[in-house]
Amino acid sequence: AYNRHAAVQIRQRLNVLIGDDARGVSILTLHALAMRLVGASLATQNTGFGRSGAGDVFKQIVEQAVSLLKGDDLPPEDADQQRERLLAGFRWIMVDEYQDIAPEQYALISALAGRTRPDEDRRINLFAVGDDDQNIYAFNGASVEFIRRFEADYAARPAFLTDNYRSTAHIIEAANAMIAPAAQRMKQAHPIHIDAARKAQAAGGEWASLDPVGRGRVHILPVGDDDRTQALAVIGEFERMADRAADWYWARCAIIARHWRSLDPVRSYCELKGIPVQQADEDSSGFWSLRETQSLLGWLKARVSGLIDATTITQWLELQPAGGLGAHRWDCLREAIAEYELDVGDAELPREHFFDWLAEWGREARRRQTGLLLLTAHKAKGLEFDHVAVLDGEWGQSRRRSGANEDVDATRRLYYVAITRARKTLALARFDRGQGLLDGLPESPAIVRRPQSELPMPPPELARRYRRLGWREIDLDFAAQYPPSHAIHQALAALSVGSRIELRQKSASTWRLSDAQGVDIGALSQHFEPENNMDCIAARVAAIHVRRPGDVSEKYINRINAQCESWEMLVPELVFAPVR
Repeated sequence: AYNRHAAVQIRQRLNVLIGDDARGVSILTLHALAMRLVGASLATQNTGFGRSGAGDVFKQIVEQAVSLLKGDDLPPEDADQQRERLLAGFRWIMVDEYQDIAPEQYALISALAGRTRPDEDRRINLFAVGDDDQNIYAFNGASVEFIRRFEADYAARPAFLTDNYRSTAHIIEAANAMIAPAAQRMKQAHPIHIDAARKAQAAGGEWASLDPVGRGRVHILPVGDDDRTQALAVIGEFERMADRAADWYWARCAIIARHWRSLDPVRSYCELKGIPVQQADEDSSGFWSLRETQSLLGWLKARVSGLIDATTITQWLELQPAGGLGAHRWDCLREAIAEYELDVGDAELPREHFFDWLAEWGREARRRQTGLLLLTAHKAKGLEFDHVAVLDGEWGQSRRRSGANEDVDATRRLYYVAITRARKTLALARFDRGQGLLDGLPESPAIVRRPQSELPMPPPELARRYRRLGWREIDLDFAAQYPPSHAIHQALAALSVGSRIELRQKSASTWRLSDAQGVDIGALSQHFEPENNMDCIAARVAAIHVRRPGDVSEKYINRINAQCESWEMLVPELVFAPVR
């Protein structure tokens, strides 16, 4: 599977389909499979699992697995024996999301299946599932060419899975029209359609009767000429629909944008109106070093030396804070353990097995949705919502290089991914100056182009900018300069996610973070630059991480106080407003 969350979903669906027999199926991510093949354990790696350390380790492990499967530097007979030993018991393999694999993952699947082996009897049956229309991770090395040449690579027989079990017929028709102009599509002659069980339903689903304006059709919504009027129009559309639904629930809604900055006015407007809202821009690469994760790992290291089961971990987590902004990291860990239990059942397994599982799970950690979710199209991949609005802004047909060719349809595929997240209703925002992807859609009974309407003057709060600082902008080891008895460590321990803090400028390039009592608790690095012509009007704790001397590069190790075995570092979220 592409990631641990997808693996858990596959496990859930298999359990429904075949019950206890599902336990006989190994369900792994490609990284987990590679780790199993080489006998690697992330629990013993000194990576800290910070910004990119784990990614480098995973890549090395995949390369080692490929080398073992191919028997590099071994005589042919010994290479065959090694391969048989590594793959004992494996006869059939299904790879999900094949369109998103990168070159090193392609090499692993190829070696696993024995693609280049001359003896066909020793190859493993390979079944790949994917959609070239949803290849959107070229910036991470994924290439759409791998799925397009799968048939030739493996002398495979293609089968087209064209039933859609998620969206209404109107949304499906609009999505088909959006992706149709893309070149080299594998499904060009095989359009997606609604599944047979729902064919008799109204094309607009339940909203065909609930909404007299749209009647369940896809709305192309005029939103004025900038991000602020767009926020007013889109939230106004959601509020209009909320008035017509007895069971409207904001946690089943999403607003998807091309870039994060388009979402700032939406967030400001929601906060102004008291609409529950959350932004899905949390960086999961630091999951391992989070205070909450490290607390769990510290407890396990102190109390458990051998085997552990999911129930024991769950009981400990029940004693930790729950609900609310300050506890959402604990809630995230509870979700992880629920998925771990689904994966392993009531089995008692080595503590290190759980560490490895959690490290991999944390690379794609997602916060449970509790309100209107704001996210980019890249973040939306793999998710679905009852009600979706896609914002306008920077959807021009940009060209992306893919191998030796220019990928002229990269933006169209990204927009297609965004609109196919919707189950029940879909609104597509359009600036007055026009939008090429939308303006190129043919007239269709599935689409309604809403007339222009006068929008009110945006309130000044919609000009605010929200910035969660990256690690590069933070002095990661500011607190480590002081001994454990210093007030900074007690002040950091008293903070939690959501705590209000203050950003102070001490000189042209020196910025400090302080708590409510004025104690300096952090500093920003020389890479931090404030927003132009804006003041920081608020700051809060977005995350707290634990660091140790092993996480510090040699360049900065001399800054660390000799008595500091560990220290905390906070990530702030800053709110800026135009200078008055």
